[in-house]
Amino acid sequence: MSENNTTCSIIKHFCEKYNISLQEKAYNDLEILTQELLEYNSHTNLTAVRDEREVAIKHHADSLFLLSTGLLPKNPRIIDVGCGAGFPGLPLKIAERNIDISFLDSTEKKLKFTSHAANILGFEAGIYPLRAEDAAKDKTLRESFDAAVSRAMANLPVLCELCLPFVKVGGFFAAYKSAASADTNDPESELSRSLSGIKTLGGKVEKVIYYDLCDFYDTHDEDKKHCIIVIRKTCKTPDIYPRRYPQILKKPL
Repeated sequence: MSENNTTCSIIKHFCEKYNISLQEKAYNDLEILTQELLEYNSHTNLTAVRDEREVAIKHHADSLFLLSTGLLPKNPRIIDVGCGAGFPGLPLKIAERNIDISFLDSTEKKLKFTSHAANILGFEAGIYPLRAEDAAKDKTLRESFDAAVSRAMANLPVLCELCLPFVKVGGFFAAYKSAASADTNDPESELSRSLSGIKTLGGKVEKVIYYDLCDFYDTHDEDKKHCIIVIRKTCKTPDIYPRRYPQILKKPL
């Protein structure tokens, strides 16, 4: 790993701060992923982040934070719901090759990149070009994952109904969110508005783990302060969930 390489130096700093251990190959593979994403994004709109430095911070470092939490069991089966171009799932798989990773998104052009990246980096991945509410009815997917992860897809009340049905009892859903979204002192925060629905869906909020990306910027704005909301699956999700997406949006649980 070159210390002068933008991607590697950013990831190294973040991992040291949050006590994440990566092999040399992982740093190299994250650099490859950065270059593949930037090249692909030049002709196909995958992400609004189009600069190497910002990719390393906003996609790679942010995605990797889950590895600092100690939540993942040995050889976990994980589904990345609404993965877009493959975040957080691709960096997690690069860092921990023992993860059995699946990617779910309704936008096929983004999943094509995710599949391409997996091939370039030499690992297998489940690729599901489906809406989450349809995929959750598939018996091979429903309540079969140790963890579901999702980042930058929807508000938490919506996310919980789309993601918790994939998680087996005893597993967890990790929602990557802004720090402000988890403020339970604010009755209008995403987490406050999700509590009733989480219980209905068979989950329980276990913890909120905070982190930030402030070290890479001159200002410590709120949008650089993040968290992972950990929701443990305590019992099976009723079969009627998830509902159709318009219903979820119209009347969140």
